[in-house]
Amino acid sequence: MPQARTNPDGSTGAHPSKRESVTVRREWRRMLRHIRPTTMWGLPFRLLIIAVVVGLLTPFVDRGLANVFAPYPDLDSGSVASLLGIISGAMVTLAGLAFTALTTAMSLGITSMSVRLAPLLQSDRVVQWALGSFVATFAYSLLIALSIALGEDSYKPWTGTLAAVAVTLACAVMFFAFVVRVCQLLNSGVLLRQLTRDGWRATRYSPRRFHTDAVAVSQRSVPDGHRVRRQRPDASGDALLAVNTARLLDFEDAWGVTIELVPKVGDPVPVGTLLFRTSIALDPKQVEKLEKAVAFGDMQSAATGPFGAIRTISDIALKALSPAVNDPSRAVQALDQLEVILIRLSPLVAEQERELAGHPEDSVLRDWTRSWEEYVAAAVDEIRQFGTTSVQIQRRLRAFLTALSEVCPPSQQTALSERMAVLDRGTDRWWTDPFDRRLAVVADPEGIGGAELN
Repeated sequence: MPQARTNPDGSTGAHPSKRESVTVRREWRRMLRHIRPTTMWGLPFRLLIIAVVVGLLTPFVDRGLANVFAPYPDLDSGSVASLLGIISGAMVTLAGLAFTALTTAMSLGITSMSVRLAPLLQSDRVVQWALGSFVATFAYSLLIALSIALGEDSYKPWTGTLAAVAVTLACAVMFFAFVVRVCQLLNSGVLLRQLTRDGWRATRYSPRRFHTDAVAVSQRSVPDGHRVRRQRPDASGDALLAVNTARLLDFEDAWGVTIELVPKVGDPVPVGTLLFRTSIALDPKQVEKLEKAVAFGDMQSAATGPFGAIRTISDIALKALSPAVNDPSRAVQALDQLEVILIRLSPLVAEQERELAGHPEDSVLRDWTRSWEEYVAAAVDEIRQFGTTSVQIQRRLRAFLTALSEVCPPSQQTALSERMAVLDRGTDRWWTDPFDRRLAVVADPEGIGGAELN
């Protein structure tokens, strides 16, 4: 039998079934894991623990094999100890070289491209495997050498020696992979393409699936309610990325409370600022549960989706256009990838607009969803403003907007035509020489060359 309860409006009724299904809860956890920054020490530390455990167990394996396959092949323990010492020293040196190369690459990348390069290097799996394998091999070889020093004279570490040699050879391959990977991430073209891929990969974790019944938590007003402020800092960031509305409504049913979500999706919510208003006071455990029903992160990270990828790529373009760097060709590369993202986004945003047009909660969901105008503005406006002194950027922007206008539906043309008009109005103001004006008005996908003057 359903239990009677007092609703937030004072009426009584049956306790409804839970809205947050097991599937929704599982998808929510997957999204949280995805947007959480990958720590640099997690994988290397696990590899180190595995190496220590294996290093402690290997002597027992050797002794067991010696009993099974007696007589066990002879082996000079002194020579093996020397070999393991060489391996341990080489691995420490290799780890130091890798760390030095990594920090140098971060410094150069941040200076010449963007601060966004540092998280990419930190979270890259090849980099983590390389550092972890070097340190783990050092620890393993050290433990095997220690087992030889502490063991009896009859101890023959065949298994430990062969394993140490094998992982050392693997580390040599990993070192090459590490060098190649760092060089790739310092290549602006490769880096920009990876950011584009990361942004599209993040669409699998779109928060839109959790925003059912959005009007129920956003268009309420509890002006005199109890204020619930954000309590816990989050390493992912402070921007409100997603709201588990089903969980919030379940809390309302269970606690007999009305919950008002104060910020909109996309707003920054630092610790200590207002997050909810509730019709009754909540205890600390309930407040903690409320905070777990929303997700925070870095809105300008490619891990959050195409908009984050656009912002990251735009940052790289702006860095390239700064007087300190002055590399418009890299900004053109950035525009190449921004064009790819917007062309792929166009049908998705158009479909989203059609869905919202007939949705009873369209006014709320529009506030929680990026519009086509926002995507175009994030991709174009700052680069257009910073690139007013570069003919290369002007030509590439014209080709950019022209290509988009050819594939976008009529509902998306206004955002493009307005920016093309800005370029037209600025031509006489930015370029005083007639020849420069002729160059600037040509739509050229390469920025310079490859297009005839009209």
